[in-house]
Amino acid sequence: MTAPGSLTLTLWHHHDQELLRLPAVAMGSRRVGAGDPPAELAATLYHQGVRRVALDRPVDLTDRQGAATVVGWLLLLTELTSWALVVDWEVRLGPALENWRLLSHLYPPRAVLDSAGRDVGDDWREEFYLGKCMWRQGPGFVEVRDRRPGSLARYVIDDVDYLRAVDRLSSSCRADQVPAAVLDDLVSEGLVGQVGDVAWWMPYRVRRWPWGGMVI
Repeated sequence: MTAPGSLTLTLWHHHDQELLRLPAVAMGSRRVGAGDPPAELAATLYHQGVRRVALDRPVDLTDRQGAATVVGWLLLLTELTSWALVVDWEVRLGPALENWRLLSHLYPPRAVLDSAGRDVGDDWREEFYLGKCMWRQGPGFVEVRDRRPGSLARYVIDDVDYLRAVDRLSSSCRADQVPAAVLDDLVSEGLVGQVGDVAWWMPYRVRRWPWGGMVI
């Protein structure tokens, strides 16, 4: 049984679901905690040859008491997506159901457990592509390119207070650790998410391009 605050990841060497039962494709499982650094974990898995990951429990955005844990799993999903890994997961969006597009840059879930009527999971899978909401860091600035709304929104952040906030939010933090005006601005633009009193930076770096450089 997976302990509270931990997940068991099942790992495969290939992304194709039809090949997962082959002995050379299965890579066993790994238990991880919500406090494990997601960027390091995702990079380690990729360099070990992992190309598909399955989470053993849903990510529940309605769990306000376990907000730090939920955000930890969202950051892990963010980092896995940034490496272009296939992720087999389920999500319960709760009140965020109508705002599912804020998460639509993440690899689409197998199921949205509280989707009723129109299945937003189908829309999510249909509209997903790598790099939908990405960021890069230059000397003294951060650039974000966000296509979640359906058209390109480009942000260049060079204000010192905002850059400090991005740095802090990249690994998540309590919302009150970011100046209120800065946080409100970033949340209103859809660049920062919140679960309970925990906030995190939503865009990801793209570390593995699926297209040629001229296409980008």
